Order: sequence, then C-alpha cells, then structure tokens
Amino acid sequence: MRQMNVFRNLASDGRLGLYTKETSRRIPESPGCYAWLLPLWLYREDIDALMQIVGELLSYDRNPEKEVEASFTWESVRLRVRRISEARPSKVFHSTWKCLLADDIARQALQRILLEASLLMPPLYVGRTGNLKRRYLQHTKGSSGKNDFHSRFTAHVANLKLKISVSDLLFACIRTPKELSLVLEKHEGEEKELSGLIEQMLMQFCHPPFNLK
Repeated sequence: MRQMNVFRNLASDGRLGLYTKETSRRIPESPGCYAWLLPLWLYREDIDALMQIVGELLSYDRNPEKEVEASFTWESVRLRVRRISEARPSKVFHSTWKCLLADDIARQALQRILLEASLLMPPLYVGRTGNLKRRYLQHTKGSSGKNDFHSRFTAHVANLKLKISVSDLLFACIRTPKELSLVLEKHEGEEKELSGLIEQMLMQFCHPPFNLK
C-alpha cells in the first residue's frame, strides 16, 4: 500500500499539471501521459441545449450511422441506425437553473463550480508522448494528417455551431520521472514502443471519443 503514496507525491512534486492556453508555456518538454478535457462553460443559456451539446461532444463518433442486418430463414432485414446523445436534465431542475442564471452572483458561482467539476469529466482524447509540450502544440495547431485529433474536433464543433477550438480545452498531464522511463525503456529500447503500449491501455480503459482505435 505504500505505492499509493504516489498520489500524494503528485501534488507535491509538480508532476501533475493542468494547463490552459494562457499557461501552456509552462508545459514541460518531457515524457508523460496526457488528456484533453472539456471545460464546462455555460455554452448555452438553455439547460436542455447545454446538456445536449456537451453530450454530443462526449459521445462523438466518426461514423455515427451503421447498417445492421438480421438474417431469418427466408429473408433478411436491414436497418440503418444512428448513435445520438440523449443528455437531458429532469424537468424539476429547469426553474432552479433559470433562477441561478438570473442572479449575477449565483451565475458566477454556478460557472465556477462547473469549471472545477470539468476535472471529473471523461477525457475527449488521451495519450502518452515523449515530449508533452511538443504534443500540445501538434494538437492545437493541427498536423498534415486528415484524421488527427485537431481536425476531428474542429470539424465536429463546427457541425455543432460551437465556437471552441482545441486550444480552449484543458490539457491535463502527468510528467513521467526520468528514472521510470529509463527502467521501462530498456526492455524495448524505444520511447515510441513504450508510449504505444500505455496509450493502448488508456484508450481501452477510458474510451475517449476522439481517439482512433
């Protein structure tokens, strides 16, 4: 159980970081794991519209429509199905929401609570890299590939008519101590192989919508 002290040490040794575009210059140029998180701004005044748009971001799929076929003895039935978000609040909370937004101080308090709770949101994208700052810049600026995180996210928010870019997201990362990387790398010899292994595990566990399998 002494290894559980790693969480206490994360808060004290500066390896755990949460960055916005205003603080991105502080991102270390070192290996580590990272995740992109959606900040819970009040993107819409209407609570139904807000929850719908956040739900659609968290349930993104490159191919939301699929054809499925069921075979019977003498015939088959083919259907086209579409994956959609059904994030809606209970009607009992609508009046509370309107009252909070109508009061400036209450609205600011609500916004702060939601922003802080963004840290508990499912990640939009996860990975591991040999250089956290370089990967941040690659994702915020985009790359030449058509299927990179930047292009997928940019296209999806454009469809949702949401004015937000990758640089407006939260970049959470945990810097890997050099001594740990060296111990693991000697078994494969390359940082790329190590990152690929850890990325696959994180993707399988987290199911981040903007990662490719």
